[in-house]
Amino acid sequence: MFHHPSEFVTFKTSPHLPGVELYSARLVDHEFAPHVHDAYSLGAIETGVERFSHKGSQHLAPAGTLVLLNPDELHDGHAEVAAGWAYQMLYIEPQVLHEMTGSEAYFTGATAHDPALAENFRLLFRRMWQAPDDIAFVSHFTLLIDAVTQRYGKNLRPAAAAAAHYPQRMLAMRRVLDCIEANLDQTLHIDTLAAEAGMSIFHFVRTFSAQFHATPHQYLQARRAARAKTLLAQRSTPTDAAAAVGLTDQSHLTRWFKRAYGVTPAQYQQQIGTRPLA
Repeated sequence: MFHHPSEFVTFKTSPHLPGVELYSARLVDHEFAPHVHDAYSLGAIETGVERFSHKGSQHLAPAGTLVLLNPDELHDGHAEVAAGWAYQMLYIEPQVLHEMTGSEAYFTGATAHDPALAENFRLLFRRMWQAPDDIAFVSHFTLLIDAVTQRYGKNLRPAAAAAAHYPQRMLAMRRVLDCIEANLDQTLHIDTLAAEAGMSIFHFVRTFSAQFHATPHQYLQARRAARAKTLLAQRSTPTDAAAAVGLTDQSHLTRWFKRAYGVTPAQYQQQIGTRPLA
């Protein structure tokens, strides 16, 4: 398909959020003919430099640059340097972005050199690519797209004040926490938690993150790790502990447990003397 051995293009539709497509590529010799996307095209250049034409102007996009194209905007693309360029893109259907922002978002500039936000884009993109469930995917997606649209988007409705309806929000979040705690051994979905709060999925992620300084995904995984720690202290096997907190297998628990506590489940049990009896 490509002339250069290091070139690749990979698309991935999101099973967790319809209307979102993920795209990762490295290109050296390939040149894109003028084309359009029905969706918003939001991405970040990781390495190299891309040159593309857009609305009659030439644009250079070096590493650390965001690419911000509205739907149906004609553009092409090719490498500006011999090493080519590598980048990640999100293609977001207009109705998804409208649901997030409550208005017709519009990007006035095709590029923005913003190394910090571009690095955050790449980090959250990788997490979205590997997201095991919709709670993880929508949590990462909302944080990322809110950051991009609030900095570079136009025609956006201002977010509701964080303190508005505080008592009602506290009750709503209490229902969410109770739902999480009662269902740690189950597969939880973002729309279930949002319904407990009486909010859209995107408003729920924003409100939850503002109130608890953690995304719903981060909170859920923290609670699962804590529950597993209690079970391991009671001589549960790591396999049984993983199943009891809704994780797919022992290796999944091991990764999360070490990230949370610095040791594996087996090491923790060895250190406190609760290894299961043979």
